[in-house]
Amino acid sequence: MPAVGFKVPIMLFIMAIAVAISGYFTLSDSVEEQSRLQQQSMTPAFDLVTEELVKPLHTAQILANTQTLRRLMAAKTIDDNALLDLVKRMSMDYNMDFFVASENSRKQYNADGSTLALKEGEVEWYFRIKQQSMNVAAALGNRQDIHIYFDVKVFNDQGTFLGFIGVGKRLKTFLEAFDRYKDSFGYDFVFVDHNDDVVLASDPELLADGKRILSVEQLSWFQALSAQQKTLPSLNNTIVKTANFTSLIAQIDLKALHWKLYLITPLSSRKDASTNAYTSHTSFVLLIIFVVFVTAHLIIRFFEHEPSKKHQLDPLTQLHNRAHLQWRFDKVARANQAASLIMVDVDNFKHINDTRGHNVGDKVLIEIAQLLQSELREHDAIARWGGEEFVILLPATKLDKAQSIAQRTCTKIAQRPLQLVGEESLAVSASFGVTYTAQVRSLERLVKVADDALYEAKHAGKNCVRVHKLS
Repeated sequence: MPAVGFKVPIMLFIMAIAVAISGYFTLSDSVEEQSRLQQQSMTPAFDLVTEELVKPLHTAQILANTQTLRRLMAAKTIDDNALLDLVKRMSMDYNMDFFVASENSRKQYNADGSTLALKEGEVEWYFRIKQQSMNVAAALGNRQDIHIYFDVKVFNDQGTFLGFIGVGKRLKTFLEAFDRYKDSFGYDFVFVDHNDDVVLASDPELLADGKRILSVEQLSWFQALSAQQKTLPSLNNTIVKTANFTSLIAQIDLKALHWKLYLITPLSSRKDASTNAYTSHTSFVLLIIFVVFVTAHLIIRFFEHEPSKKHQLDPLTQLHNRAHLQWRFDKVARANQAASLIMVDVDNFKHINDTRGHNVGDKVLIEIAQLLQSELREHDAIARWGGEEFVILLPATKLDKAQSIAQRTCTKIAQRPLQLVGEESLAVSASFGVTYTAQVRSLERLVKVADDALYEAKHAGKNCVRVHKLS
């Protein structure tokens, strides 16, 4: 009996330790699993914000710095038709509604071809935003079919204000995705502007309906906050309790939009220790997830204006740039593949610009870029090299095949006059320089030899193909 009496406490002690350890690991596993699920549920939210809100703003900011737009807006006499054509082309290329508001002409040019006089007292937004220190303004419009609008200031090289480029995007798909997200994960979202008014929410009852705009202070979860909590600069990781619900509130400041994003997470009503521990761990994980994703997706990737070089496009022709071609060539070099390279130059392009104008010149470049791209195979690469020059990389392609492609394309360009206004057309041609390497060489070397061949084609009368083999 004494032995049994001695063993019982030992067994109870061992069982207690085992239960404690088991509970610890069970709780740890639960926290890890919940953290994984939380992260999995956060990703669609940030993808939505990035795609639907940040991308239109990023696009408008890039276009505000293009030389074509700045040159048209800086002209002493504004070419209305040129600006209207440019806005229409941007709207078609990016599938968003664009407009340009010119300071010099005091007109707004819309993608549908209409214009609007910018008169003080009649067009309030232009003069109000013009006086603001920030270069970007964001707002929602068209309450029946919600659109988000960004107005980005345009300046010349000397910092003189030229006007605005504006972009609008329909948010129907955004709201539909919100509904699916709420059904899957149970979270609610609220976007609040700099006036603390609700501008967008996953709950349609919170949206403005033309009769009233809700303030965040009118929302039930905000009213449930203590007086001290309401004075906090941020509501990150704040638990709100009322008689009917308990929620975790997270706040993210979207500084570029001057908005705040609130994430309202419902919590379980259980009050036992494991639930409290889980809530604490989940709150911490939630905070980390928000910081990492917002920093990576909203600040670094977009607002620093450093898109990946291998995906950067020329804004006029929509072809890739030199950096992309270098990236493609490096892949060919690492695979130790043979390759041909074609250099293309539009004939008499300066004369076209001088006599026909830059709008016609731009159209020539766009047409030739499209024709060149249509002649390529899936694994070929093309880039706008600069000005009126294009470079085509043909991996695993012998010289005779590359010469055949160049000759065929040269003939097609010459036989396809550019259609201008009315029935007028413009004959356009291009010269081609072709080279080939059977072993790994630098892209610079290939371009230099192809350029020498192109130079020979130019001096041979243009509208022809010349070939130089690498020595």
